[in-house]
Amino acid sequence: MRFKDIPGNEKVINKLIRAANDQRIAHSQMFIGPPGGGKLMIALAYAQFLNCAAPIKHPEGSVLLADSCGECPSCKKFASFEHPDLHFLFPVVKIDKKELSRDYMPEWRDYVGRKHGIVNINSWYEHIQVENKQGIISVDDISDILSRLQYKNHEARIKVIIVWMVEKVQYNAAPKILKTLEEPADNTLFILIAENPDLILPTILSRVQTTRTEAPDMQQSFDFLRLHYPDNPENELYDAIYNSEGNLEKAYDYLQNRDDVMMISEFFRNWMRVCFSLKGKDVFALSVEFAAMGREKQKLVLAESARRFLNGFHIGEEIKKMRFYNPDDEKFFSKFAAFTHDENLNFFYERLNEAIFQVERNGNPKLIFTDLSFDIGRIFRQKRLQH
Repeated sequence: MRFKDIPGNEKVINKLIRAANDQRIAHSQMFIGPPGGGKLMIALAYAQFLNCAAPIKHPEGSVLLADSCGECPSCKKFASFEHPDLHFLFPVVKIDKKELSRDYMPEWRDYVGRKHGIVNINSWYEHIQVENKQGIISVDDISDILSRLQYKNHEARIKVIIVWMVEKVQYNAAPKILKTLEEPADNTLFILIAENPDLILPTILSRVQTTRTEAPDMQQSFDFLRLHYPDNPENELYDAIYNSEGNLEKAYDYLQNRDDVMMISEFFRNWMRVCFSLKGKDVFALSVEFAAMGREKQKLVLAESARRFLNGFHIGEEIKKMRFYNPDDEKFFSKFAAFTHDENLNFFYERLNEAIFQVERNGNPKLIFTDLSFDIGRIFRQKRLQH
């Protein structure tokens, strides 16, 4: 992975390059940013750059200050995620004899390679086929990586440990890594990657240098998708961007699994109509459909629904100026936007996030969905009574 392969985030990348050039590398860093924004890409490119045998310095005025060469033996090993001094920790589940990150390395290399570094926890779970199980970074996993850090670097100047989705570090596993983050071994770099800092222990946050990353803009997203999907028509690429709102992993998902994405959109529209009617029979029938999805897809549906409520709020008076790629969405939001406003948006958003939390804690999906549907319906009814 090279810096030039990353969509957007030039300021962040140049800041990392300057720190490396000045030999002011913080040995415990955390990249925090929105889902599908390329955090793992930045970490991989940074690791490769730090160990490149012949880094390239770009001319003054270039977008990026420098980059790895991509050709030396070190770069090639980092690019294939097979360098002996590149280590990963990521959420896994115990299946058969697999229970540590290193047990899943063949699947991880295949997954990250196919996704071009744009990854997501849900698609990772789907890739390793964990069904309704949720992955963690366990005590044993952290102990395993720490034991390997006791050995000298094989080839690299800087040994790199990338902890992807640090939110998934098991609570009782955190103390094992704290001292290492505070005083890592010489020539060792920890890069922690996260999306929600509220779910990370303060003791971990206090020991790392934090870098905020951003989602790429529409043009950057389009250029990236055009590079990796050259055979897709432009309108499909823009459709993917529209449906992803800067989350390139979702854009990938849309292009690769358009039917599933459209299913979630159709489910949301149907769900909202059921909430409007508040007919118990319809609510219960839809709750059965929701429960059959599996936990990770349930969470995805709820998260996407929260995004659509936010869309309805932002569309508001701008509905006639919006460009919709899905005619069903255009027809739906032209009416739905009137029912999402600053007086109820927080309620919808909080209830949906509460439902996601309950699903994560193995709550009964039928009860969660039913209660949520009636709560939403009552708010809709208040809106209708006012008119």
